[in-house]
Amino acid sequence: MRRFTMLASVLFVSLAFFVSLAPARVWGQDQGVSPTNVFHVSWQPGVLPATIEGHVDNTSPFRAIDVRLQIEGLDATNLRVGERLVWADDDIAPGGSASYSTETIPGAVNYRITVASFELVSEGDVVIDGESGVGTNE
Repeated sequence: MRRFTMLASVLFVSLAFFVSLAPARVWGQDQGVSPTNVFHVSWQPGVLPATIEGHVDNTSPFRAIDVRLQIEGLDATNLRVGERLVWADDDIAPGGSASYSTETIPGAVNYRITVASFELVSEGDVVIDGESGVGTNE
């Protein structure tokens, strides 16, 4: 168990490094695989007026719980005009996905969606507790 904990710690630190190297996303394009290779986040205009919606895919072999997304609204010049935090609608099984939806941000014509925090669990034990930026999809 000690070796697994050490491996999880090294993985966590390595993932945090790659998060800072992530490129920006563009409207209408697939949001891509996160630098952590744990999450894939997509978004589109919502079915209801003035909403956006999307999915969070979990590509890890672990269940993801408490997945919180940071949604940044960007104007036509890619300046941030607002942000909000939303929760994925459910826990995400290994290889599964969960949806989310929220109101649009006034003045935004594009959005940057990142996974702000999450926990990966295996048979009830926390494997990785990702906080603030770990698991971003930029």
